[in-house]
Amino acid sequence: MTMSFTDPSELRLTGQNPYMMVFDDPEAAAPSTMVSIWHVQYCQAGPGNVLFFRSNDLTAGECRIYSDNINLTRWIQEEITGPTAPWADNTLPVLEATFETDGDSRDFITESVTSGEGDITLTWFDFLPAFAGIAAPNPERGSTHGHYATYIPAKRVRVTLNGIDAKGGPVARKREDWDSTSCFLAWAETWVRPKQ
Repeated sequence: MTMSFTDPSELRLTGQNPYMMVFDDPEAAAPSTMVSIWHVQYCQAGPGNVLFFRSNDLTAGECRIYSDNINLTRWIQEEITGPTAPWADNTLPVLEATFETDGDSRDFITESVTSGEGDITLTWFDFLPAFAGIAAPNPERGSTHGHYATYIPAKRVRVTLNGIDAKGGPVARKREDWDSTSCFLAWAETWVRPKQ
């Protein structure tokens, strides 16, 4: 069957959003480390890069934000990640940083983030097969946007701050019939909302 259509929604953002929820205890309800890195090519706040980062091991559970575009950072906080994200507080300081990506999804992807407070290295590897996913807006859960992306789940990750590794790893998950994990690359990620 052939399907072709133009999404009638308003395009808000497109880029990449590699993500990690790392568990030092696979049975724990909450991750011990969370990573959300954004490489944005298009949005109203302009292009740029943002890292939202929290780790029990490396930041004593505090959220840190790194970016090369503070306007983009605040826009993502307010419009995309929303009030339930660990980094929702838009008074959190934003540390100026540079971003570099190495590798490819057949082997590994490493994101390096450098700021005045040191170096963060994030690596995804040992990948499962990629799949395309779509999520519709769900106002009942506070989600006013839909998004779609190519997901590449990683069975192994490494999170390092100034040479110290966070403990733990991904946990296995299912997304419909696809094997996935709590750590994945989200590429060609596009966020839309119904036209207002």
